[in-house]
Amino acid sequence: MAFLELAASMLAASMFGGGSMLAQQPAIAAAGDSAGVLSYVVPLILVGGQPADRLRLEQMRGNASLSGYMIRSPSSLTPWPASSRWWSASLIAPELYAAHNTAIPFSINDGPVWAGVGASTRVISGVRLSAGPLRITLAPELVQAENAFFRLRDTVRFYAPPVPVERSGGGFVFPWYVKPYSIDLPMRFGRESIQRVDAGQSTVSVGFRGAEAGVSNENHWWGPGVRNALVLSNNAPGFPHLFARTGRPWRNRFGELEARLIVGGLTESKYFDTTSTNNLRSLSAFAVTFNPRFQQNLVIGASRSVFATSKGWKRIPGRFLDAFAATGRPNNRPLADSSLYPGGRDQIYSLFGRWVFPDDGFEAYAEWARTEFPISLRDLLVAPNHTQGYTLGLGWTRQAFREEGRVRLQAEVTSVEQSATFRDRPQGSYYTSRRVIQGYTQMGQPLAAAIGPGASGQWLAADYIEAAWSFGVFAGRIRWNEDIHSTFGFPLYQGYCIHDVSVFPGAKASAGGRFGYISADLSFGNRLNAFFQEQSGCPKGNSVLDIRNRTMTVTVGTFTPGWGR
Repeated sequence: MAFLELAASMLAASMFGGGSMLAQQPAIAAAGDSAGVLSYVVPLILVGGQPADRLRLEQMRGNASLSGYMIRSPSSLTPWPASSRWWSASLIAPELYAAHNTAIPFSINDGPVWAGVGASTRVISGVRLSAGPLRITLAPELVQAENAFFRLRDTVRFYAPPVPVERSGGGFVFPWYVKPYSIDLPMRFGRESIQRVDAGQSTVSVGFRGAEAGVSNENHWWGPGVRNALVLSNNAPGFPHLFARTGRPWRNRFGELEARLIVGGLTESKYFDTTSTNNLRSLSAFAVTFNPRFQQNLVIGASRSVFATSKGWKRIPGRFLDAFAATGRPNNRPLADSSLYPGGRDQIYSLFGRWVFPDDGFEAYAEWARTEFPISLRDLLVAPNHTQGYTLGLGWTRQAFREEGRVRLQAEVTSVEQSATFRDRPQGSYYTSRRVIQGYTQMGQPLAAAIGPGASGQWLAADYIEAAWSFGVFAGRIRWNEDIHSTFGFPLYQGYCIHDVSVFPGAKASAGGRFGYISADLSFGNRLNAFFQEQSGCPKGNSVLDIRNRTMTVTVGTFTPGWGR
């Protein structure tokens, strides 16, 4: 309903103005160009998945522009069919995503899906309409999850902090994220299966002279990362928001500039607390990228996101400029002070860049973030790493075996673990907050890096890619919730080996043609000392709990012109 309320105001505003000033983009698919005829079937290019991955590969080959990729969303990635008519209509080609876990949840960058134990699915389809300056994408998502039983924790053998009744979350809360590192991050979303219809990737916008404004529920991906984005990603469901953005790059003598500003509302999960008056938060975020004229294969950018407590949807639009407001240092309190101070703002900001070398088939990228501004220039020089997080990545591709065959290698490392400066002065843990006690989440899932709060991860992948199919192998490692391990005070005899770590090697493949594609990933995960369940000492005692989990994901997309050519 929140999305519909915001959309109504935009529909009224769209009645003003003449012809569209939006940049014309090449058609994706056409079956005619007759007025009054539904003449297009188009895939919606999501911020993750095979189409976005293929686009990134083409950028590395020098066959696609870098514009818009580092601050992207489905409505900006998907071109509108070229037409001489004042209006157009398209069907959004259906896409099915399915995931299956055998032992514990493992849900990475899958939007509204929470891939618990058992099968989880998401189906997206809809329509796209345009009339003059008005653009409408109605792309709801049908989400289902088996959400089968698994044992959250062995509370007999393994100690965990007591959870206050008001924060019990129906018994599904992760006990260490009550305080001072507070976040809405349930271990399981209730005892029942999940079925819901989400507003999904729906957007209504109006364009004028290269700028756009509108209302949306779509996911955003800000930053150059493949696996993790530090400010906004598609790891959580989309949220209702207003936006203003460049409709096409603004060109000047120095290069090309793109920017976005959004404000919206974040919803608490049903498994956080028993208070009904704090279920809504606001989020205002700004991002800008610059492509210098002297180096067209380099893009640099910056982003900032400010999230705050809110008492109602009517207050949300008035916080449009919160992205530029001061937040103070709400988490700068000693660890011995475990109190929460609900009410106020918190923030994350980042600098990022991506440099592509098409002649060599190579790319390098980085994102560096902080949750506090330096107190002074001296403070920045002495401790530039205070509250930092980062992502570093490389990619390389070259022709191999056949004319259209490509080999690709990728590597990425991300860390949002507490920096070493926590020994000198207090700092919080990424995506948690003492002021905004639900943290940086939407409906119980992290809004940004999929590895979650206070964690780090590494990822390697090797692929062979043809025009119509691909095959690859990968390996990943995630050290979960490491800030808790560092600060909780586990007994010395187990402290150095109780890290909660997942290791997951796997394989992936895809095949497709003009009528669609299918892709699949299969990983064999082993979560060591799962949820800090180790008791009898290091390096490995008899009382440990490691969980082996097999994860399979399948995506089926239909009507994908250009695939396989």
